[in-house]
Amino acid sequence: MNSLEILFLTEQMKKIVSSKIQKVKQISKNTFSFELYKEKKRNHLIVSNEKFFIAEKTYEAGLLTNLGQILRKCLTGQIIRDIRQHGFDRIVEIETEDYLLILELFGNGNIILAEKPDRRIIIALRMRSWKDRTIKPKVAYKYPPSRINPFILNRIDFKKHFRNREVVKVLAVDFGFGGEIAEKICEKLNIDKKAKNADTSRLYSFIDRIHQEFNELRGVNKLLIKEFENDLKTIKKVSGVKEKLEKIKKHQEEALKKWQEKEEEYRKIGKLLYENYEEVKKALDSYVKKITICGLTIDLDPRKTVQKNAEIYFEKAKKAKRKIEGLLKAMRELEQKKIIEVKKEKPRIERKKEWYDKFRWVKSSDDFLLVGGKDAETNEQLIRKHMKDSDLVFHTDITGSPFVLIKNPEKKEIPEKTVKEAAEFCGSYSKAWKVGISAVDVYYIKPDQVKKEGGLPTGSFMIYGKRNWIRRIPVKIAIGVKDSKLYFGPEDMVKIRTSNYVIVIPGDTPAHEIGKEIQRKLKTKVEVERVIPYGKGELFER
Repeated sequence: MNSLEILFLTEQMKKIVSSKIQKVKQISKNTFSFELYKEKKRNHLIVSNEKFFIAEKTYEAGLLTNLGQILRKCLTGQIIRDIRQHGFDRIVEIETEDYLLILELFGNGNIILAEKPDRRIIIALRMRSWKDRTIKPKVAYKYPPSRINPFILNRIDFKKHFRNREVVKVLAVDFGFGGEIAEKICEKLNIDKKAKNADTSRLYSFIDRIHQEFNELRGVNKLLIKEFENDLKTIKKVSGVKEKLEKIKKHQEEALKKWQEKEEEYRKIGKLLYENYEEVKKALDSYVKKITICGLTIDLDPRKTVQKNAEIYFEKAKKAKRKIEGLLKAMRELEQKKIIEVKKEKPRIERKKEWYDKFRWVKSSDDFLLVGGKDAETNEQLIRKHMKDSDLVFHTDITGSPFVLIKNPEKKEIPEKTVKEAAEFCGSYSKAWKVGISAVDVYYIKPDQVKKEGGLPTGSFMIYGKRNWIRRIPVKIAIGVKDSKLYFGPEDMVKIRTSNYVIVIPGDTPAHEIGKEIQRKLKTKVEVERVIPYGKGELFER
């Protein structure tokens, strides 16, 4: 959700103020339903880490997690006093008599329950920690750094933000409208989105009447309901198939147990007939049709010898074994079907091509985008076209090394962990790998310290001012796979996403050979060769 959608939604939701929370249910892992009652009318407030909306009907509940149990315990019976957007940020606060339910609808999203009046956190969907704030129990909730709120600026301050800046970037990044809304504003005003020093008086007036200009957003609640219910249908359909598969599995397991017991019994009888040959022969000669040996009653055919009777039971054991083998094969096939259905459970959305796809990129542990050049040409493009004032730039002193950017369009405080991971990413894809160095020094600087001067070759830049050094960065990368998705880069970054990973260090083994070994170890067919630096290396045994 973008900030403007949140603005429209929170204003529409003023109607639920003074409602009593009658019930709290958990619909899915990250989605909760609050049954509201006001003036003999019921509504349902649905919140998740990605969205929130009001529905008139109820949805089927799932199992309560610890968060769900605490939300139910604390909020049942509470009266909603207010629902508001924090500034023009993607943060929503639902205030009751004694609590604050805070939705952070950016990044991976979060749901936080805090106690009034000191805003002390009780529980959150995700416990996180940054340099300037922490989300964990008993700590007072603190907002992340706020964006500029364009709705409270006067004309003079409003105009200052557009000096020598592209209109679309100021609207999208500085003011927090996001790319899609920013472009629509430019389209509605018929102005070039890349224009600088634009006519801010028209923009200012447009922002002032934003509710009229984006009247279509008044229907965003209905769109969210439709999207949510489509997802639920997909999940329900898959869950139905999974339930059917579980029943088949249960029948298979019962049948397997039965046939395993029969095979064991038939083999035991065959052995007992041989081990008690004289006793069995005597019974057969007397035309006895049943005999009890070691507490086991055995059916006999008096027309046949002891050997033939034993062979009958051994043959039955063989048939039982064939049944067992068939069942085991069917169970393996069923397990594959279950895996396919699990993958279907979350609707697959094709990711559109992004500008950074032409570079080498990963997401840090804190979800910052790290983008690096692959060669001199992409180094040049990365710095000239995509480096922004709020980014951090990483490089080594080794000639031919890539530049790496920590992209920071929201101008947040960049965590130390992300800085360290960017340094490792830069160092591991530097020439240090090619020459077999196990550790390298990496520095980072601000964008205004990077200059392109005449005579410098493609991909090379002059660096001015103080460099912030991170010494002895290990030259290694982790490569992991989860749900057929490839993760690579610094080990700490990969292991929070999957435990199924290996470490690769500099070496002379060709990448195609290491790639096959990695696929074998990770039990995957995902192609990994392309992410091994300089096409060679060695597996490091952890």
